[in-house]
Amino acid sequence: MNEFVDDRIEEAFGLMLDGNLKEAAALIEEKLEEYPDSVWLLLEAANINYILCEMTRSIGYYERLLKLRPESPYVMYRLGVALYRSTQFTAAVEVFNRIIDSGKQLPMTYLWLGLSYYHLGNEEKSIASYRKLFEYGPETVMANYYMGVALKASGKYKEAIKFFEKLLNKNDSHVSALYHLGRAHMKDFNYEKARIYFKMVMDLDPENFNAAEMFEFLMSA
Repeated sequence: MNEFVDDRIEEAFGLMLDGNLKEAAALIEEKLEEYPDSVWLLLEAANINYILCEMTRSIGYYERLLKLRPESPYVMYRLGVALYRSTQFTAAVEVFNRIIDSGKQLPMTYLWLGLSYYHLGNEEKSIASYRKLFEYGPETVMANYYMGVALKASGKYKEAIKFFEKLLNKNDSHVSALYHLGRAHMKDFNYEKARIYFKMVMDLDPENFNAAEMFEFLMSA
């Protein structure tokens, strides 16, 4: 029997289109019991469980898939992101470095590697990963933001400010970037500019109590 010719598969795709992802996942996993080494079914099961935020199940399917396709950078990448999402940062770092060591060119690997290092408290390796990403996409909004965050955390306030300002040139209503920019200026003892950015955050997000607290503190300083 051909694994792709089955009413359950057609029904599963219909359920996915209708947004019934749990039911679709159940049908795909049912079919996978018959064909446990099907690359296609494993990939579908891994991806749909990732969407459902069933990270343990998703990781399990990606790991099974990787045994069948050990050199696939796409599978390694998806596994690394799922590990990151499940807060398994050390394991995620190992997978992302495996992609890099293989010589495959997947630029976003460096973003997720930087994030993983950041959550492990290694700001320097995080920054180095983002710098590598900039060789592929220097205008990446996410990279500029997370680079700024990592630089601020490592005490490199002036450089952090440059990255937040670069991001805000493209999106001047990025609340998180404005807040971190205010914090960076505050850490750099430029209280006047810090107040300006905290006020901008408050105007965009009146319920941002962190910005309000910082603003009030600086007003009384």
